Amino acid sequence: MIAAHNALVGRGVSSEEFVKKIKISSWILLLTILCGQLSYAQSGRKKIVDGNKLYGEERYDEAMNKYRDAQVHAPESPIIKFNMGNVNYKKQKYEESIKEFEGSLGADEALAQSQAYYNIGNSLYRLGKLPESILAYQEALKLNPDDQDAKYNLEFVRRQLKDQSEKQQNQNEQQQNQQQQQQQQQNQEQQDQQGDEQEQAPQESQEESEQQEQQQQQQQQEMQTAEEMSKEDAERILQAMKEDEENMKNARKQRAPGNVRVLKDW
Repeated sequence: MIAAHNALVGRGVSSEEFVKKIKISSWILLLTILCGQLSYAQSGRKKIVDGNKLYGEERYDEAMNKYRDAQVHAPESPIIKFNMGNVNYKKQKYEESIKEFEGSLGADEALAQSQAYYNIGNSLYRLGKLPESILAYQEALKLNPDDQDAKYNLEFVRRQLKDQSEKQQNQNEQQQNQQQQQQQQQNQEQQDQQGDEQEQAPQESQEESEQQEQQQQQQQQEMQTAEEMSKEDAERILQAMKEDEENMKNARKQRAPGNVRVLKDW
């Protein structure tokens, strides 16, 4: 990880390299621009050199001020934008550094463009945008296939992206397994509950049957009792009728023809 940290830093072009680029641009301008513009180029060059020195001393705010002063004279300078991107990167302002590095892609030199893409890749990596950083490193290598740092970072980020993908896949599988286990447990609990209800239902039915049977027996007993009572009543009535009939017979016997007593004739 130490090697990766060393590789994944904002690559700043040294003061010497920047001076060389400015000198080349100045010599070209000598052939085509006016003297006033040549004076501007020398002034801008001085501010950039001072800014590079401050950058090397890690005095990033002061370096940024120098680059901004130089940018007043050359608002579209890819060199100034590149240096400002480096300062923003060191200050962990990665969104702003990407903006400046993208602005420096207008440089004529393929090497400068490659370095800009490299630093864009580093900034994207710091923002956690691994797929985008891979694309930036690939662009850097197209412009400079011999860039060993870009190759290293490209492979490093690819491995990290692969590890993240595998980790995410494992997490998804674990989550899926947990969900399946929970579902199985719920199904089992539901089946157990249904089984308990089914076991309880026959018992309740048996109790109901027993209750109904008891009720029927009680009703039969009541009916039987009622029948017995009715039979006894009938017998009593018959007996009473027989007694009445017997009494009537006796009465008739007493009134049968015989010695008839007549009234005494005075």
